[in-house]
Amino acid sequence: MIIAALLQPVAFALEAPNAMKGSRDATDSRVAAAELALGAGNCREGAEAYQRVAARSRDLRLVRRATEVAVACDHLPAAWNASQRWAALDPENIDALRANGMVAVQLYKVADARRVFGALLKKPDVEPDRALQELLPNLSDGAKAHAAWAALSNLVDPAALQPSTGLALAELAIAADDLTAARRIVEAVLQTETTAGALRQLARLLAAEGDTARALQTAREAVTAAGDNPEHAFALAEVLIDLDRNEEAYRELLRAQEVPVTADEADRRLALLAVATGDLDEARRRFAARLQRGASSAESFFYLGVIAERTGQSELALQSYLRLAGAGAGLMPRARAGALLIKLGRRDEAFELLDEFLRQDPQGAIDVAIARAELLLAADAGDAAVEELQRALQAYPGHPQLEYQLAMVFERSGRHAESIRSFEQFLKQRPDDPTALNALGYTLADNGKELPRAERLVRQALEAMPDNAAAIDSLAWILYRRGDAPAALPLLERAYALSRDAEIAAHWGEVLWVLGEQGQARTVWARALARAPDSEPLKTVIARFAAAAPDSASPDSTSPAPTAEPTAL
Repeated sequence: MIIAALLQPVAFALEAPNAMKGSRDATDSRVAAAELALGAGNCREGAEAYQRVAARSRDLRLVRRATEVAVACDHLPAAWNASQRWAALDPENIDALRANGMVAVQLYKVADARRVFGALLKKPDVEPDRALQELLPNLSDGAKAHAAWAALSNLVDPAALQPSTGLALAELAIAADDLTAARRIVEAVLQTETTAGALRQLARLLAAEGDTARALQTAREAVTAAGDNPEHAFALAEVLIDLDRNEEAYRELLRAQEVPVTADEADRRLALLAVATGDLDEARRRFAARLQRGASSAESFFYLGVIAERTGQSELALQSYLRLAGAGAGLMPRARAGALLIKLGRRDEAFELLDEFLRQDPQGAIDVAIARAELLLAADAGDAAVEELQRALQAYPGHPQLEYQLAMVFERSGRHAESIRSFEQFLKQRPDDPTALNALGYTLADNGKELPRAERLVRQALEAMPDNAAAIDSLAWILYRRGDAPAALPLLERAYALSRDAEIAAHWGEVLWVLGEQGQARTVWARALARAPDSEPLKTVIARFAAAAPDSASPDSTSPAPTAEPTAL
């Protein structure tokens, strides 16, 4: 991300004896060129220029500056070289070790990250709890989690940590899709101190593992332990939703709405539950009332826009999203507005919304590039989407998020051979990255290629992230493609329980259908449609099988009321 303060020109007083004046002048000149590039908005050139200077310098201020600029510019190759140089020159510096370890995680250099974080945590002047509390929130974010967990899981004894640090470590394990490890950590915390937060986390882990009775009992204990503290008062409602017992969750939230200290949050969660279960009239009523009271106004506007969009009121939805954009909201409402504008043929306006966001927040350049590619795909301009991401990679070379998205866009644009080549190259750069292993394995299988190898790749991914819904779905899909539908079925049920993902529901329903369970397939599809009515994979599979059985009822006409888990409680 581009952090504006870091990219302001900096004057270095590089002291050197007169005999070294020529070398000092050359360094000053290169630093000035790097700062000039940054001042002109050329982040890549500035980061690379600084990295070249740092490679030859022993000035710690300059090497630190080179690292910080490269990190701020999301130039990971330059950040890796500069941070290695900094850590080598000043191995006792905590900031240098932290920076080097963070970049190693982003590049999935697990052995390096483990070495650096191990050195950091063993320093006599470092308190492991404090160091981890500073590290973990950044490491648990998105794509970094798998590498961070692989690096830290064997470095830290959860029993030796403070309870709050242990729970943060468990959150990292959850983000890395290792729920069994997360449960062990939380149980170790509970041996030290019984808190509502630890009980709440354990309850949800037990629910994810399918231990329904223990999950519900632990959730009730969490609510009791919470007392008058509203932070953990919704543990039971959360677990009921996790278990897809939404009517019970609804009643639990109604009870919480009667208690003054939890009334507003209960109302919010009831509104979200209504959206997720397809009760759009209830959701609209609740969010409109919240908006009138001034409660969570931005969120209320957003979901009223979502509801309008789902009910075909595109102009009303667009106005809601545009109002949020005008008030300075983030990228999500702009992306949704952009998608509607694309459908209305107003492509220039759609891209201007994203460009305006980027002018206001240059840190969002990578996310904006990906959002622009999505809009281009929506406009049936797959080649232009590819070019958009390739331009972004020129500015942010080697960035894994962009490289991954490029391979995905190749696939979605029908350029399957290029997608497979891109994923192959991505995996060469990150040979142990389970996300890369799964992506290549699934893409091979979905194109009917090298099914035995595809299965090996996905199974290797699952060794690193055993509870990752996408990888479980991939393995199931490969087994199905190889003719073993019965073996695929429990895997798909597990994957959907973990994620409530519409594409997984499409796969699950298809396997049920071919096994003769058409009624159950319709139920699965109906519930998923309530949650994700715009899912193209879901709509495609329903249309294909409905067409194959024209005398049958439509997938959702004979099913019970759809239920699904809200995405954000």
